[in-house]
Amino acid sequence: MNKTLLSIVVMLMAFYNNTYANTNISNISNQFQDTASTQTTVVFSATEMACKTDSKMVEKALFRTKGVKKVSILDSNITVTFNPQKVSTATLKSVIENTGTCEDPNAKVHKVEILNQP
Repeated sequence: MNKTLLSIVVMLMAFYNNTYANTNISNISNQFQDTASTQTTVVFSATEMACKTDSKMVEKALFRTKGVKKVSILDSNITVTFNPQKVSTATLKSVIENTGTCEDPNAKVHKVEILNQP
């Protein structure tokens, strides 16, 4: 009787582990696909981006914004990948415009233009 009970328990555990593992892999795969499909990229052009500190300040401000996934700054062009369900293009533009400079962190001197809108 003990061998039969032990065999049943082992089979149930194997079945449970197999089912649980497949469910987790499926859920992770679906979450990844949902995340990738909701990302949008927009390119901004901003004035007063003369030094690396200005770029770092803008980059940090954008990364602090909920929904921003990636930021790339090259000269005055700012490329932002984000989730449009969590943050809008107008909000990102406002974040850039309201970020200060290395000379005056409270200055609001960045003039921002959207180069490509999704």
